[in-house]
Amino acid sequence: MLGVILRGLTKSWLGVALTGFVLAGCQNMNLASSGATTDNSSRGGPPPQISGIALPEGYSLDADRTIILGEGDRWIGRLSYSVRSSADDMFDFIRREMTNHGWSEVAVVRAETSQLTYLSGAGDRVASILILRSTLYGSKVDMTVSPAAGSGIAPPRSPNARR
Repeated sequence: MLGVILRGLTKSWLGVALTGFVLAGCQNMNLASSGATTDNSSRGGPPPQISGIALPEGYSLDADRTIILGEGDRWIGRLSYSVRSSADDMFDFIRREMTNHGWSEVAVVRAETSQLTYLSGAGDRVASILILRSTLYGSKVDMTVSPAAGSGIAPPRSPNARR
């Protein structure tokens, strides 16, 4: 009789442990939480302490593709995010708001994948922005900010360097 009870408890314990492992695995895959997203790289939340650029409300930061060096309005790097607004709305928003943040428009291409290029007010940084249409709805934005050539921020180019 005791053997039957122990076998039953062992099976129950094994079932509980197996269920726990499965749920733990689902949690890592964002399947167990109600806030799961279809983009596993999307983390949401504010970017590192940066300012001086156009960021829409409700954007979702892609932490796997974002790399920021510096802070405030002197940062450089890549900021990747997605937003529920259409690519056309994002194009208009960025075009309006970047100039409101003191950036000068250098080049603009509105297309299936749009590209906008800006020079900072001090002329020492360049912002290159790609806007891609999402498959279902919304858009994805990659903003790369780097030192401008000749700004004194980037290392000097060797005269023997290949172009």
